[in-house]
Amino acid sequence: MPDLSGFGSGNSRHKNVIVSKRLVIVNSASSILARIFNVTVLLWAYQYLLKRIPAEEFAVLPIVTSIMVVAPLFFSFFSGGIGRYMVEAYAKGEFEQVTRIVSSIFPLMAATAALFLAVGLLFAANIDKILNIAPEMTSDARIMMALLVINFALKMLAVPFRAGYVVRQRFVELNLLGVVRDFFRIILLVVLLVGVGPQVIWVVVATVVSETLHMIVAVSRSMAIVPQIRYRLGMFDGRQARDLISFGMWTALGKLGNIFYTNAATILLNLYGTAVDVTSYHIGATFFRQLDGTVNTGTAPLTPVLTAMHALDDRARMARTVFRGGRYALWVTLAIAVPLTIYADDFVGIYLGNAEYSATAVIIMLFMATFPFTKAVTLLSTTAMATAQVRPFFLPAFLSKMVMFLIILNLAWYGDLGAVGAAASLAVVVVAMQVGYYWPLCLKMTNRRFRHFFNEVLFPGCLPSAFGAVIWGLLKFYDRPDSWAVLLIYSFTGGFVYLIVMFGFCLTPHERQDLKRVFARFGATG
Repeated sequence: MPDLSGFGSGNSRHKNVIVSKRLVIVNSASSILARIFNVTVLLWAYQYLLKRIPAEEFAVLPIVTSIMVVAPLFFSFFSGGIGRYMVEAYAKGEFEQVTRIVSSIFPLMAATAALFLAVGLLFAANIDKILNIAPEMTSDARIMMALLVINFALKMLAVPFRAGYVVRQRFVELNLLGVVRDFFRIILLVVLLVGVGPQVIWVVVATVVSETLHMIVAVSRSMAIVPQIRYRLGMFDGRQARDLISFGMWTALGKLGNIFYTNAATILLNLYGTAVDVTSYHIGATFFRQLDGTVNTGTAPLTPVLTAMHALDDRARMARTVFRGGRYALWVTLAIAVPLTIYADDFVGIYLGNAEYSATAVIIMLFMATFPFTKAVTLLSTTAMATAQVRPFFLPAFLSKMVMFLIILNLAWYGDLGAVGAAASLAVVVVAMQVGYYWPLCLKMTNRRFRHFFNEVLFPGCLPSAFGAVIWGLLKFYDRPDSWAVLLIYSFTGGFVYLIVMFGFCLTPHERQDLKRVFARFGATG
């Protein structure tokens, strides 16, 4: 993990932010495990439904969820800087400022939530008049949309009161709560799917119920671990609210860009394509979103770390952290993305067993191809937030994704877009922006040169996957996998080579020392 040894131990002014390498590792590992469990639940539900319901019914799920990604825009102007400013205030011992932040932003979020609820429920009531919904699915679509709108409004009201986990870095506890939530959701989903019947609406019902219960518990615990997270009527500060909104304006643009990133294509395919197009694209994009989300969840514990480093003006350590984070993100994502690319058609055949969704394999490959470019600078957005340099990151992110949206729109308007065309457009724009803008921006923010970036991130980050790809490719050439057992054996065989190259040739001397200490500790325990 990033070089965090001793951080927070030598400056009493920041003693409230306690950061250790072990804590970050545990937090990241628990985050990733929680995300993997969630992905497993999601993929099982998709497979179960796709084998039992028509594409027209399943397509309602990606349609309503894609519409709901617009929801964060209602709140991003207010919520974008809450965690960042609370961490800074708590690190400096300004505990009253934490209460002032909550008291300044909550009234604005409550008013926005009321507006969002009214607009969202009106949209839900008329969803069949706006989108292409099969007549027999109109009632379910309205219910699903209304449930998601209500659930999101409640979750966003809870955002200021959940920041205690970020302030105190209680990510392990938060992730355990997430596992309990997901475990409850899968039990409820199985009961509904098997006991009542295979209907796509149960995915939303199970999600809303589990997330609402999770929110209630999380808010209660957050306010207990940071008692200063309270709303006080007389502590509203207009200047503080303006600072939060100004910071959040740029993060809102980033969120708007993310809407166009993978979700706008779903809406366009709904309007100009078929239900199979929508379903194929959604399944392919789901693998991308879940793997991308897993890495983002794993790096979340570094947000307060980088913020505190910035407060300490420790730029050298921040640069090392950003580069090591990129290298680790490449190791994690490419260990899955490369075999998934090589075995995409085999995987889809085993997973869905239906030639109707064959385009899903190509979509998966196109999405996976973006990871070497995006994950090399995976901590760039976190760095921009931590250093309050949000405009240089989020404005270009928004503009590039608008360009991607316009390309997809033109392809849909003037030609037979298809799900593959949408994914290809996304991949081209993403790769061009990463190499042409975000890589140089990362070097500028870290004050490093490209040769450092290549030697410390790109080469060691991609080398294990290059050797693994050879093994995975040879195994497929020898005998294509036709079952889950064979696919897993092939994956683990190449993965073994992947790990040998990674641990044998890609670790830095400092990381090797850390690894030796870990083995020595286990040996002493044994």
